[in-house]
Amino acid sequence: MLTKFLNNYGYMILGGAMIIGFSAFKGAEAYTGKSLAPVTVYFKGNPLLSGEVSNESNWTTTPNGQSCSGDNKACSMQVETSDLNSAGELDPGQIELTEISTGSGFIPERSGGDSETEINIHNRS
Repeated sequence: MLTKFLNNYGYMILGGAMIIGFSAFKGAEAYTGKSLAPVTVYFKGNPLLSGEVSNESNWTTTPNGQSCSGDNKACSMQVETSDLNSAGELDPGQIELTEISTGSGFIPERSGGDSETEINIHNRS
């Protein structure tokens, strides 16, 4: 009996569950007033100079043409759209940065700000 029911109505139940799941995700975006998808900001300064990596205005949504895989120099990070200012730069009121020397350059580290975003940092070699 259960097998026959699932054969007849299983796809409808699965489809209904998917619609409810997607609606809940879109509802969460509407409730928070922001996209839940992260945005990538790229480092536009010189990662060899002290003070460049911690300058939030050097982090923009414009790609920097670098391969961001490694661990020695700043390259990119993922944040929320609400962590940017109107110019597409990292908003220092939302996310404040400091920098750490790797011996061959500098990498970013979050030091404060009002945002609850957990940043995802990608450095380069």
